[in-house]
Amino acid sequence: MTDSLLGLVFEYGYVGLFLAMALGLVGIPVPDEALLTAAGYLLAQGHLKLGYTMVAAITGSVAGMSLSYLLGRWLGRPLLTKYGPLLRLTPDKLARHEERFAKWGHILVLAGYFVPGLRHMTALFIGLGKHPYRPFLFYASLGALAWTSTFELLGVLLGEHWRESALYVQREAVMAFVLLVGMGGLLFLLRRYAIRKNNG
Repeated sequence: MTDSLLGLVFEYGYVGLFLAMALGLVGIPVPDEALLTAAGYLLAQGHLKLGYTMVAAITGSVAGMSLSYLLGRWLGRPLLTKYGPLLRLTPDKLARHEERFAKWGHILVLAGYFVPGLRHMTALFIGLGKHPYRPFLFYASLGALAWTSTFELLGVLLGEHWRESALYVQREAVMAFVLLVGMGGLLFLLRRYAIRKNNG
């Protein structure tokens, strides 16, 4: 996978990087962190130029987030109305989620870039809530700048060891996300149990 990522950037250059980042942020399983770290390695080797690489990575990320936002805005509500009950997502639960995103959504957009899975959901939920696009675009761009810069710098610093480190970082990030979701689910169940006990 890592060699094919390098080949993608070598063969298609900045266009390949842009497309890969856009597809990854829409939700297609692209190892984004590994790709960015590979781009940083290629920067260090002189195969890519810093300015063009940053522009390709950031605009690709923002394009993917914007598409997710639009999908949430245009298609999210009908799909949730139809299939939400199957997922136990009642109108009351949906309203609570939308309220949280109205309050914390832009912070989640910033932080979500660094959490696999979360970054794909934040834009969808903000679009679903029909929040204004302009503030979303600002925070999505700021988050993309921080995220892409971090992993490209990592690739520059790691040099020939970028492959092992990028895959390790991505694996640990996925494990951290799974742990976070598990803890959230446990807290939710404990809260429901406490409420039932108090009511009973």
